[in-house]
Amino acid sequence: MISFGSIKKTYNNQLVLDIDDFRVDDGLNYIITGPNGSGKSTLAKILAGLILDDSGIKKIPMSDANKVLSVGYLTQKPYVFDMNLEKNIMIKNYDKDKCEELINELNISYLKKKNAKKFSGGEQQKMSLARFMMDDYDVVILDEPTSAMDEASKINAMRIIEKYVLDKTLIMISHDLKQIEDKNKTIIKMENGRIND
Repeated sequence: MISFGSIKKTYNNQLVLDIDDFRVDDGLNYIITGPNGSGKSTLAKILAGLILDDSGIKKIPMSDANKVLSVGYLTQKPYVFDMNLEKNIMIKNYDKDKCEELINELNISYLKKKNAKKFSGGEQQKMSLARFMMDDYDVVILDEPTSAMDEASKINAMRIIEKYVLDKTLIMISHDLKQIEDKNKTIIKMENGRIND
């Protein structure tokens, strides 16, 4: 079990997140779903430590063995550097072999000589996913990582994500019905800043 504790977030005197204790089982795959404005992305950013909840203390996930776990977060809107595909992917980790493997798996080798600013939305998401997977994390948090991709690309990207998160904990936000209906994933439904049991 991985615990993040109580999570409450207020914006402009309005309580937008009210979760007594956010816990997930270590090594399982979760999908957070719910209507727009239900607090999904805010929750993901708090879990990733990018923003603080009302406590003002960064949420640090702890395993049952009191081990502090590393968290990786991938936002829905990719950050694109004004450079080519490989340089974008290897911005932090200069492992050329791993970069080449991810490029081939995601079927984006045709973009190698093109400036990433000219990629389509789906191509930028694939590049951003490759950059993310250059590093390893204990807990992987993905916010709509395939939303701009076509159907075939979504299926391929999910296959690669599932391979990447073996022995990791995945928390992914999605509106995609095929992803939500995947029996290998546990669904967390959110509404009005709360988790529906």
